[in-house]
Amino acid sequence: MNKKVQYTVVLMVICVCAAAGLGSTFVLTKGKIQRREDEKRQKALSAVLPGLNGGPVEVTPISTPIPDKVFKGNGKDNELIGYAAMGEAQGYSSKLKVMVGVDPSTNKVLGICILSQNETPGLGTKVIEVATTRTIWKVLFGKNEIETSEEALVPWFQEQFKGKLLNQLVVVREKDPERISAITGATVTTKAVVKAVENAVEKIKNHVWVQFIVPNKKEVGALNLTPLPVLK
Repeated sequence: MNKKVQYTVVLMVICVCAAAGLGSTFVLTKGKIQRREDEKRQKALSAVLPGLNGGPVEVTPISTPIPDKVFKGNGKDNELIGYAAMGEAQGYSSKLKVMVGVDPSTNKVLGICILSQNETPGLGTKVIEVATTRTIWKVLFGKNEIETSEEALVPWFQEQFKGKLLNQLVVVREKDPERISAITGATVTTKAVVKAVENAVEKIKNHVWVQFIVPNKKEVGALNLTPLPVLK
């Protein structure tokens, strides 16, 4: 066997071993990754449906792909709090995925939670930046209490969506409590979040209106009304 053939065989063996290693790693970690994604989605649903009692209920057909699923949430007295769904939009350097909750009228945002983004560090990533009241003086003089309140853990950019009507989801450069203030140097990312929110609301409205317009539920598929497990 000449050296050329020998090198080819060795290279093929290495490639096969590498492929087998990657394949086995994927199989071993797939379940764990999926569980983490499910937990993340569950926490996001609880965050965007404030006052939720028990787990959110999926109201779309069982066969609906995960990105298109719609959920509803009920309060302590079994009253409808609102609906939630995930929206997507292309940002400056990545696709953003945002969980969005709206009230029963589907016209007011209850809250949003950015599930995935890979925007420019220091600029676009400010969409998930958590504001803090800690200062260097508090740290130097020992007043470095850890902020654990729910409000302190909500990113300031996402907080401004709470309570906004759909016609108020307009991006402006200056601070405006009636609009969405753009992040300096990351206007594209800001607009992408708004588009993702609108995408989620569209999914919710499409499902809600289908239920009202189509009297025969068989035409829209069997609905999965099984409550999701409550996070502890």
